[in-house]
Amino acid sequence: MEALHATPLAAPSAAITKACAGLSNFTRHADYGFCVGALAADPAAGTAKDARALAIVAANLTATNVSSTLLVLNGLLDNLSHCRSTYKDMSKTLAAAASEMLLYASPKPQLDCDLLLFEASPKGDPIMKENDDAKNLSDLASVIAMLAGSKNQV
Repeated sequence: MEALHATPLAAPSAAITKACAGLSNFTRHADYGFCVGALAADPAAGTAKDARALAIVAANLTATNVSSTLLVLNGLLDNLSHCRSTYKDMSKTLAAAASEMLLYASPKPQLDCDLLLFEASPKGDPIMKENDDAKNLSDLASVIAMLAGSKNQV
């Protein structure tokens, strides 16, 4: 999700900095930098006046992240299906070649499966960032909502 790693649109508002600073009162898993970066990149957070409004912004960011991750997963499933078909076809051709002793009929392995599966992230898990963002945004929305309901409300 690019918005989470974009340059903030403006300096974070007082509500954002106060809410993000207050996260450590509720959890050790909240990262101040992630909180400020995610919220400050969203124009809706810039107009938020309190933690309750920021919790809604964080929940909306979480929903956007989840939708984006579903698109990535659907693309991976399509690519896996293509690779599975390729390997099934190769298996049939190899079986026929072996049974008829026709080595020249052996298929050439298609190298595009790795590219299809990892083209978005050639260094490992293609959705690790999306998974991390989903967890962090979900935690952020939850903790800011707790902050909104506390005596230390922004």
